[in-house]
Amino acid sequence: MKTVSLIGVGRLGGALAIALSRAGFDVEQLIYRTALPAAETVGLIKGRPDQVSFDDLRPISSDLLVITTGDDQIEAVCTAAAPFVNAGTVVLHTSGALSSEVLSAAAEKGLATGSMHPLISISDAVRSADLISGAFFCIEGSSNAVTAADVVVSALGGRSFTIATAFKPLYHAAAVLASGHIVALFETAVETLTKCGPDGGRAKEVLFPLLASSVRNLSDQDTAAALTGPFSRVDGSAIQRHLDVFDRERLHETKRIYIEIGEKALDLAERNGAARVEVSKIRETLKLALEKGRC
Repeated sequence: MKTVSLIGVGRLGGALAIALSRAGFDVEQLIYRTALPAAETVGLIKGRPDQVSFDDLRPISSDLLVITTGDDQIEAVCTAAAPFVNAGTVVLHTSGALSSEVLSAAAEKGLATGSMHPLISISDAVRSADLISGAFFCIEGSSNAVTAADVVVSALGGRSFTIATAFKPLYHAAAVLASGHIVALFETAVETLTKCGPDGGRAKEVLFPLLASSVRNLSDQDTAAALTGPFSRVDGSAIQRHLDVFDRERLHETKRIYIEIGEKALDLAERNGAARVEVSKIRETLKLALEKGRC
């Protein structure tokens, strides 16, 4: 498997195109939906691939076709492109939430179809191309497509794992919890610290090393062992002070988030050996605080 074409050349498509080129693949076509691929992205791809408008599709004879468009476009894009795809081409998409079933138009033509989702946070094509090496990829689909995707991931320097097609949405929910929700939670922490005086930029600067240290702990420890802070120590007094100040400052939404995530933190604390009676006391405190907020 040496040649590849991509439909959709935004952040993910661009990063993947650059990484594939660096891994020795011949990127033949960059098929764009609206705007031309960024010049900086194209400049980092060996051989200067053809840039083709989706409205001007031409035959696709690459060993691999990767659809990297938004989830809401994948099925329509596949349906429109399928008549142009060579019989021996493997068709993959990069959605986290959708399974290979969305590529039914290609499958009905007898093509091997699957999905190959990189578990990394991609903010722009050029910077993120470096992150693909070492990333985990979730792959699923027909046996030939899974085999092809595994070869591609290995060539990219990534690591792959497979799941049953039916579990693709649940897999993606786990990814959102581990990435997007962490960012949203961090923003909640930043907003909370700004109530103490620092502006948003300074609050982020102050809190980020704390987040980074937690990530480092998670990299080589069990999640229960990596937990720190008052929930880990089952420190009811500290937790009560937090709840009281949320009420005093009218931070009701922040308090709700704190309580609901605190419940999961208590599960970890108990798993790590915290006394069950003390954990139960804090659970009751959280329950009463949450009920108070609903009044």
